[in-house]
Amino acid sequence: MAVLESVKERVGPRERRAIRAAVLPVLVVGVLLVVLVPLSSLGGVGAGLALTFAVGLVVLAAVGVESTAVAVLAIGIALSPLDNFRPIGALAFASLSDLVLLAGLLVLLPVLLRKPLPSEWLFLAAAGGLVVVGLVSSAGAEESGASLNSLLRLLVGALLLPVAFMVWRPSRGVVVGFALMYVVGNVGNLVAAYTVGESSWDGRRIGYSTHPNVMGLCAMLGLALVPFLLRVLPRRWSWLVLLLGAACAWNVWVSGSRAALVVAVAVAVLFVALERRVEVALALFGLAIPALWIVGNALTGGGSMQNNVLGRLLGGGTAAGSDAEREYLAKVALDAFTSHPVLGIGLGDVMEAHNIYLQVAAAVGIVGTAVYLVLLASVALRAITLPGPSALLALPVLGYAMIGLMTTILWDRYVWAVLALPFLVRLGDGAPEADPADTVPSTDQWETA
Repeated sequence: MAVLESVKERVGPRERRAIRAAVLPVLVVGVLLVVLVPLSSLGGVGAGLALTFAVGLVVLAAVGVESTAVAVLAIGIALSPLDNFRPIGALAFASLSDLVLLAGLLVLLPVLLRKPLPSEWLFLAAAGGLVVVGLVSSAGAEESGASLNSLLRLLVGALLLPVAFMVWRPSRGVVVGFALMYVVGNVGNLVAAYTVGESSWDGRRIGYSTHPNVMGLCAMLGLALVPFLLRVLPRRWSWLVLLLGAACAWNVWVSGSRAALVVAVAVAVLFVALERRVEVALALFGLAIPALWIVGNALTGGGSMQNNVLGRLLGGGTAAGSDAEREYLAKVALDAFTSHPVLGIGLGDVMEAHNIYLQVAAAVGIVGTAVYLVLLASVALRAITLPGPSALLALPVLGYAMIGLMTTILWDRYVWAVLALPFLVRLGDGAPEADPADTVPSTDQWETA
């Protein structure tokens, strides 16, 4: 120790910094070689992971931590509608989107640790209350392990992204980029639906979704983001946004999801009511002309045409069997709720009733349902109170609240990747309006918090 202290006294701060600058890179490279070379020899998966890790380090060194996290999270959000895209067999329990989003949050962690605690107390209180009620309900459930597993999935899937985003609050351009990437991801799923993706047994398109209804739900959320993108992007890109929106609309159609169709129409009507602009109404009227032609073909067609979204909405195709199953599952959930009305029967079967409100009531009772409604209302309130065009982020939130009457989906990333977007925007700092002259916003407009 005495020798080390003597050496330390003789070597000044400048020399120590020079030694660290010379030695640290060598140590890092040595550690990476020890880890990546054996990993790359473990077949195609290992080589892919090693290559991905190496490329990520290069990008990290080139553009910095936060910019790398933005890029990784954007890719994860674009992949989220393709929730059944799981190319790594050993990690089939999670979609590629889940893994990419987790990697993005891990890269972002040093940035988040330097940020102050969030002030979204309504959401945080409701989230904490839901966890407490879920733990109590799980303790009294017949299958406590399954209930706790569902509670963990709820935490990771529904609460992680909003909490991370409300702490982060990046540049306003990140909000726009993430919204755009989600819509682009739906277009990618549409391409997959007609190429490498699959169709369900009744002829409905799936793409890389786990179910046709999931494909329709994601497309509906993508459509609900289009008004926001039209307002914040330069006008010269409006044609592209409308084209992406049309692709999302076609996704709804080929998915055969009646709930997605009804809610997409409701969101469009809500948008017109909020905007009260003649040009918006005329644009929607023009877009309705080819839609009416497609509807006409669907009404006069037969066979497989009866399993498209309109045919099923009118009771054709597999609609009758689906309705009967929904009625049975709703009755089961209602019986579970009436047998344990206060704290429910646990979260083990929380994905059964095709109605998220009835599911939550059966799982965590009146108390948990009240807390969940506050949680969902806090997300909608956060979006509605945003200034300027950022308030249009309320449309997908309200769309999910409506489709919740007809879906089982509570915590999946392809929903909460969109519902978390309002928490990215700082209050009093709305997303920029599109410039009428199509000028590029100045650098200071997009500076980070």
